[in-house]
Amino acid sequence: MSSLADRVAALRCDLPTPVRGSIFAMVWAQLVTWQRNRRSRIELSRMSPRELRDIGLSPAEAETECNKPFWTG
Repeated sequence: MSSLADRVAALRCDLPTPVRGSIFAMVWAQLVTWQRNRRSRIELSRMSPRELRDIGLSPAEAETECNKPFWTG
């Protein structure tokens, strides 16, 4: 599991230069992560059993992932 600091470091290159390293950057990075989690889980919930098998997940595993809150990794 990656820490918040690891995720912020990974996202810093995507941020405009003035906000790198600031509290704002850390908050922004966390919001971006949460939005990605939400979008990924929505897409996962729309996949057919065949598509899930193609990516190596069972329907039960996908359901477990989709039921997680957006703030969990």
